[in-house]
Amino acid sequence: MMGDDVFDRTAILADLRTATLPRAVRSYAQVGSTMDVARQLLPSLADDDLPLLVLADEQTSGRGRRGRVWVAPPGSALLLSLALRPAWLAPERAISMVWMAAVALCDAVAEQTGMAAALKWPNDLLLPTSAGGHAKAAGILLEASGGQAIDWVIIGMGLNVSAAPPPEATPYPATSLSAAAGRPVDRLAVLRALLRHLDTWHARLIAGEDLALFTAWRGRLHTLGQTITVQAPQGPITGLAESVDPSGALLLRDQAGALHTITTGDVGM
Repeated sequence: MMGDDVFDRTAILADLRTATLPRAVRSYAQVGSTMDVARQLLPSLADDDLPLLVLADEQTSGRGRRGRVWVAPPGSALLLSLALRPAWLAPERAISMVWMAAVALCDAVAEQTGMAAALKWPNDLLLPTSAGGHAKAAGILLEASGGQAIDWVIIGMGLNVSAAPPPEATPYPATSLSAAAGRPVDRLAVLRALLRHLDTWHARLIAGEDLALFTAWRGRLHTLGQTITVQAPQGPITGLAESVDPSGALLLRDQAGALHTITTGDVGM
């Protein structure tokens, strides 16, 4: 792991005017995974050091959902993890951290590019394509530790800013902010916008505004109203994505009329 600052801490935080995050920033030229770095740092950090933002210009072992490899050329993506100790958060509400990250990311992209970003259930950011469809530009992961109370959570995000994986490298269409916008997009500006929106929703969650966050997340789900195939643990299920329940589970009505509650699975595009 290299310790050279790639993102300048002063440039990230200058006049950011956030209330609760981040309190500490660590940036690296290259790491295996920002989530791994955050997890390694957490035991040595005091509560006053959190939330901690870990950034990398390149990841050599970046991963997406289900252990998939996340590949991005150096300097082409926002690769970050946010580590928190949300003692105020009940374990059954940990999923709200994913919603917080997803909504904040959509809002930051819209602010910086003017594009209406959407979400593919449960945690992928989609951008419109010139062909009239959507392609994936970002993914979000959550790790949490604790039993009756949450000890810590780490939110990992990877956002393609200036480059996207080649078509043969992914099982779905992929794009980047610059490609979708048709112009260069400033990585630092997107990061700062993301931190501001994360800070806003973090404060609202602490204030108990879970329903407002859930409503905002649900309202950005491109998946809803679509006929989709979900690769669920019990096998593929095809049907209409009708809604999501308060836990975040997808409610899918199959072609025979049966309603399935999907808590985990991959949605085709």
